[in-house]
Amino acid sequence: MNEGFLFLIGSILCDVVANICLKKSQGFKYKLWGAGAVLLIIIAFIALAQAIKTMDLSIAYALWGALGLLLTTGLDITLYGVRLNAVGIAGVLCMVTGVALMKSIA
Repeated sequence: MNEGFLFLIGSILCDVVANICLKKSQGFKYKLWGAGAVLLIIIAFIALAQAIKTMDLSIAYALWGALGLLLTTGLDITLYGVRLNAVGIAGVLCMVTGVALMKSIA
């Protein structure tokens, strides 16, 4: 695994945790959660910038978006009991399939 992928994984994890912090901030009602979200997003973009030094932007961004969505959705289901309907599940599967197709041609 090259250094770019490690930065990408770190970026994805920061993004996912930032999304959870945003939810906990309740629209920045709880400032500390909101500030944590902003800080984590900044760190996520710095890590993404490092990742794209060694990998294609299109692949990095597709992985970042799709895996971020998949992990955030999984946490939303696990932590908050959110339920996806068939259309929501199909949407997540389409994103994952799209990333797999992009990665196969890169």
